[in-house]
Amino acid sequence: MPDRPLSSHTDPWDTRFGFFWYNDHEIFHATQDDLNRQAEAFADAGINHVITFSCTHFRWSFRRHWDVITETLSRVVQACHLHGIRVTEHHSSHLTFTPLDSEEEDYMERVLRLRGGSSLKSWPHLREDCDADPDIGGVPLSSLRQIDGRTGEWARTGYHGWCLCFNNSDYRRAYLAYLETLYAVGIDGIMTDDVQWFGDGHACACPHCRRLFKAQTGYEMPDPGPDWEAWHGNYDDPSYVAWLDFRFRSNEDFHATVKAHYDALGLRPLRPNYVSTALYRNWTAYTLETLPDLDWVFQECCFSTIIRYSWPHWAVEASHRFAVGRRRGIPAMAMFYPDRPDTMLFTWGLAMSWGQMYLATPEGFSLNEQEKELRAFEKAHARLLRGQKRLSRLGFYDSRTNRNLYGDAEVRSLSGLRTWIQACYRRNVPFDLFQQEELDRLKEYSVVVLNEVALLSDEELTAFCVFVKDGGTLVWTGRTGTRDERGVPRPKDVARLWDLEGTVCVEDGGAMVIHPSGKGKLVTMAGDFGLGPIEPDHNADRWQIEEVRVPFQAVSDKERKTWTQITDLLIGFLPDGHDLETERLPRDVMVTAYETADGKALTLHFVNAAGTLDVLPGTEVGHRDPIPFSKHAGPTIRISVRKPRRWSGRRITEARYLDPETEGAVSLNVEDGGAMVSVEIDPQLIRGYGLVALRRG
Repeated sequence: MPDRPLSSHTDPWDTRFGFFWYNDHEIFHATQDDLNRQAEAFADAGINHVITFSCTHFRWSFRRHWDVITETLSRVVQACHLHGIRVTEHHSSHLTFTPLDSEEEDYMERVLRLRGGSSLKSWPHLREDCDADPDIGGVPLSSLRQIDGRTGEWARTGYHGWCLCFNNSDYRRAYLAYLETLYAVGIDGIMTDDVQWFGDGHACACPHCRRLFKAQTGYEMPDPGPDWEAWHGNYDDPSYVAWLDFRFRSNEDFHATVKAHYDALGLRPLRPNYVSTALYRNWTAYTLETLPDLDWVFQECCFSTIIRYSWPHWAVEASHRFAVGRRRGIPAMAMFYPDRPDTMLFTWGLAMSWGQMYLATPEGFSLNEQEKELRAFEKAHARLLRGQKRLSRLGFYDSRTNRNLYGDAEVRSLSGLRTWIQACYRRNVPFDLFQQEELDRLKEYSVVVLNEVALLSDEELTAFCVFVKDGGTLVWTGRTGTRDERGVPRPKDVARLWDLEGTVCVEDGGAMVIHPSGKGKLVTMAGDFGLGPIEPDHNADRWQIEEVRVPFQAVSDKERKTWTQITDLLIGFLPDGHDLETERLPRDVMVTAYETADGKALTLHFVNAAGTLDVLPGTEVGHRDPIPFSKHAGPTIRISVRKPRRWSGRRITEARYLDPETEGAVSLNVEDGGAMVSVEIDPQLIRGYGLVALRRG
């Protein structure tokens, strides 16, 4: 393996990511000097780590061309290292293009065209290779494919192709050998993307998976046809729930195998990884939180979602990545596809306000000049932005087990969780999300919400019971706690934990009941309270030549009353009320609050989303619609934020307003009232994104 020209030490928070596209130009035409100039432009924009992306992303379809792709990657690494930039190679670990008709072939052609102007003609024999069955280490490629349990045939993906099985030992051997060829060119990191099961949630039922499932669980998968159809989706059958869990464990084992392989080679590649949505039902068993090595965790705010209208959806998801980053001790990040300076500023501001790092890819071209100014702001104010801690006494519990194994998780648990989180976010109510590995964080909160977390272990139940008896308020909705962590119904109601008679679970439509317990209280509520509405992501296909426009879906003022009911309920349970109060703040200017990592300052982030959603329902909207960045005037805005408990006795004497469009800082009037500190802001200051730093004397 080559010596690495860069220092092995990496400060993850001092990493500014970009995407280095290597498509037809870079692969077939660019000289080393051309690539050096591309790397120099990244470095000049403040980028010090690139993730590669290519029209050859579905790498197994380009097997004939692996040598030329790897040679290009080697030259990219050489160029980037020359300018002090680390390189993480990113490609799909198992997806393929396999068009079955002319429509699917057109899809393949469009994807290639939009990724750097490539095409089927650029790659000799590519189309025929899609239908071929080459020898892979002594076995046919087709023998590596995932099997759809419904049919016993090869499983299809949403990308119009076949996919390969992670439990297949021949596939693992072939893929690890391929990774060795990439490590050999000196890459600094690796992203083995798309480790997922497909077949519409019915893969994989190949002989390898059947054998392992039997060995690990004692259960057998049913045969294709009626037996499979009757079994699949039956959450009262422990073998089906075990199979769902088996898929996650299999993907975790594959990642562990990749790690063991590079460990054996004496390597430790950097490991950024991502998922688009986590707070939805995970039918492909994609695993993120439990990867054995993870240096950055980020979300893909997907290519076809319209940035102007979809930001509330991604804000909810951001709370999950923040929690994962905190738990793993690594930065969380948001990846967007901005295509103009206005969408870049808006998405960068959102990422900053979510306490995350920022990653932008304009899908094949560069906005380096615009990004340079934003990266300079990050660098200048790194102490305020890196590793921030959320200011919130309100916590929502995210159970990965419940997400993955509860039959009604999507329509009940996750629907409620997303709505309640969005209500808090959209009404500027500070909140936090915490995960099942973070039960020790319970002491940080005054109020904790369980949105129909049906699957709870005895350990979790005990922790929540202690939280209540020690003075906390636990909001318990619907069928929470009715099953154990395996999905098996509990024979006894958990009311006994609180020394209550009968049941603690309130039926849909039932009234809220408050049960005093110890120093705290258990609040039981109907599971259908707050199941909607939620502002959706607006998707318009960007793989087309002409812009696609779609009808705008609005949340009405009447529906917004649900958000008010949720937040009023939660604020009412907080001792002394609000953690963040706003006066005269323009609608849809979003505010989030943090404590800096060093504990020396509080920060308020402002994102000017005003006007982005002021569109009549049904109006055709699309990617070309600009971010309005509405101008504000009128009386002074006043923001009051509750100081952390550990700040008792510390007085805040200084407040400054900073933004990337203004040189220097603007001093603000600040008043420390003891528990709360208030700051006054001229509304004209709020243009795109703003940062208020509150420092103690």
